[in-house]
Amino acid sequence: MNKNLKNKIIIATVLGAIIYVIYLALMKIYPFGEYSILKCDLYQQYVNFLCYLRQIILNGKSILFSWNLGLGNNFFTTFAYYLMSPLNIGVVLFSPQNMDLFVEILTGIKIILAIDFAIIYLEKVYKYKEIEVVLFGLMYGYSSYVMCYSFHIMWLDCVYMLPLTLLFVDEYIQTKKIYKYIIALTYSILTNYYMGYIVALFSGIYYIAKYFLKEKNNNFAVKEFVKNLFKFIIGICISFGIGMIVILPSMIQLSSKMSANTKIIEFSIEKIRLFINVIFNNYVYMFTQKSCFVFSSTICILLLPLYYLNPKIKVREKIVFTGIVVFLMLPIISPFLNKMWHAFTVPNCFNYRYSFTLIFTIIVMCFREYQNKNGTNKKNFLISLEIFTILTLIEYVFLKKGYLESEGYTVSIKSIIISCVIYIAIFITTYCIYFNVGKKKWIKLVLIVILVIDLMIGAKSGQNNNDKYIKRSVWIQYDNVMEYLMSKIDSPETERIIFMPDKYGSNMSLKYGYSNIGFFSSARNRETLKSMYRLGYNVQMEEQLWITSYSGTFLNYCIAGVKYYVSREPLNDSIYGFEFDSEYDGFYIYKNKNSFNIGYYVSKNIEESYNPFKMQNDLLNAIGEKDLQEDIYFKKVENSKIINCSRKELFDDGEYRIIYKIEALKDCSIYVQSDYNLQISLEGKELFKDYSNIWSTETGIKQIKNLKQGEKTEFILKTKNNVESIYVSDDCKIQEKIDKMNKTNYISDIRIKNNGLECIANYKDDGLLCFSINYDNMWRIYVDGIEKEIIPICGAFLGVEVDKGAHKIEIK
Repeated sequence: MNKNLKNKIIIATVLGAIIYVIYLALMKIYPFGEYSILKCDLYQQYVNFLCYLRQIILNGKSILFSWNLGLGNNFFTTFAYYLMSPLNIGVVLFSPQNMDLFVEILTGIKIILAIDFAIIYLEKVYKYKEIEVVLFGLMYGYSSYVMCYSFHIMWLDCVYMLPLTLLFVDEYIQTKKIYKYIIALTYSILTNYYMGYIVALFSGIYYIAKYFLKEKNNNFAVKEFVKNLFKFIIGICISFGIGMIVILPSMIQLSSKMSANTKIIEFSIEKIRLFINVIFNNYVYMFTQKSCFVFSSTICILLLPLYYLNPKIKVREKIVFTGIVVFLMLPIISPFLNKMWHAFTVPNCFNYRYSFTLIFTIIVMCFREYQNKNGTNKKNFLISLEIFTILTLIEYVFLKKGYLESEGYTVSIKSIIISCVIYIAIFITTYCIYFNVGKKKWIKLVLIVILVIDLMIGAKSGQNNNDKYIKRSVWIQYDNVMEYLMSKIDSPETERIIFMPDKYGSNMSLKYGYSNIGFFSSARNRETLKSMYRLGYNVQMEEQLWITSYSGTFLNYCIAGVKYYVSREPLNDSIYGFEFDSEYDGFYIYKNKNSFNIGYYVSKNIEESYNPFKMQNDLLNAIGEKDLQEDIYFKKVENSKIINCSRKELFDDGEYRIIYKIEALKDCSIYVQSDYNLQISLEGKELFKDYSNIWSTETGIKQIKNLKQGEKTEFILKTKNNVESIYVSDDCKIQEKIDKMNKTNYISDIRIKNNGLECIANYKDDGLLCFSINYDNMWRIYVDGIEKEIIPICGAFLGVEVDKGAHKIEIK
């Protein structure tokens, strides 16, 4: 690297750091305010994964398996998707309580790397020596994509590697040496194979485009092109071959399915009108989740038309780069192409995750215009101004017609005015630079200041309309109670805890080192979660993105080994079997007297059903010693003999309103389960507001009320489908079954290991040994040293067939 480029990198790094500090101050993020850098999935998922990574490095926790992820889960897929960045080694310098500070620093480092690598690309590929190249690096590092999606911190590795990877594509075209490209692409794939796939796909498109641009005459050598393209494809294959270290185990475990039947073209005015929003620096985040990102600075709106009007830029280059841009924008109207960019899967949100490649392409085009500015005349500037005016008028009309309103968010007139002011300032400043008006060095400095203001306005606008940053106090608010609770736990691996206060914080068990039911991860085994949903657990229905700890009948809690339940509020409608233990630091702690051991016997496997109450009936009949006669533990309220039930159904304005009045003749619990949206109010108070909504945490079996003998209650159910499943459980009968099972100690000498356990199992009949650990096809089970077939009990739990007598069991 020559001295001139080094100086630019130093300047860009300093400027990038200053802008980042300004941004933190604007958003009142620590140390400039009470907020943390944590938000959305970063808070709900990733930061907890980083806490566990710290345990792997410092305390030797297993990289393959974690007891603290749900009921014990394959952790390698989580590690491969979220934690492979070498920069994550910095977790060792931060405690779990300060992990948000590490994320804050790490985000800044990755943004600065994106700036620096973009500058290196532009200077080396286009041989530009002037200081203004720094501007274009800043535009990439603080683009709308980076600022809106920076909380997806594992994506940023591929964002900063994209310019470097493309640089090595250009070097390959010139020198025919491909090893640098292979190294760069391999790094991208290993740090995040999902985004690495996008980098690989785009680099292939870029290679073909730049190869055609390289040819200086019309005698295109087809044979040489095919030869070089084949070598390039081999390079991509080598990178993915190395990446299979993480990709292959993940694909086996995730069992994801590619969608084949997809429309080639699907025009939607909704998508087109949303697109106008992300052209300007007043973009609203709720739109950008659904729109393809293009904004990187207002100066692009000025320079891009000039690029096409500039006679010094060859027509062939304009055609090639326009082709790339058009191809990158076609997924807006082509579901097939959008799936192609996302590895032939449909994103559950953030619909155009590849759009950082579009932003980079546009920045390169704008840079090429600036590099060739002596070819632009004053008339072209006026044409560019007219184009901006037309776009602004379109935005204004869309706003007035309500087209830029969505989910409570809207673009304001004020933001449009600010956008116009910024454009005029950039227009005047750039005009002065182009045509040598005034002192050029000072004008360039003014342009940098305006660009920084422009980028910060856009970033703040995007974040203000996004999921909010959480306060730092939220991240540490459970530290004291968890320290107290962990002191009560004998085995944090197998004695599970339900922690109610943090509704979406299923992964915080990784921060504190306890085990629960829930977890939230894109790297999950969908089939197992589907089976858990069929058994009554609360699983997000649309994509099986998460499972929460607080769901199901009290039997769901028992078979999962839940020992403690922590809540900010007392359990007024107590879950059967949970008894008050203590109160600490404003939290109520309850203990489950019926919690199952980590392993127990079932006489037969349970056939999966879409009725979870039937599955639980079958499971109770199979648990423990074989019963000669099967019993019924759950019945529909209308058919149950342990309650008096009256049901009144009303239909009005397309909605059913069903009134239940119930009197308990025995101790019992009332539950609901439905695949349809419904609302329930209990004794005049709203209980479930949006049950079975695709993003709701109210799915699976939910308890309506626990009733003691002689107690009465009334609740009202509202639904448009008239399909509901209200069941009552005979709690006394279930208690008898559990007590009978607990009299026999089926397993003993339990030795917990990092990636499994060993124990002695003893039973007087042949049967199945079931462990309250999530089923996964990566498990291996040994009985007396001989590997046995793993059996998914209820499709959800880990099981193995054993003969009667005593056996040494090892699972890993």
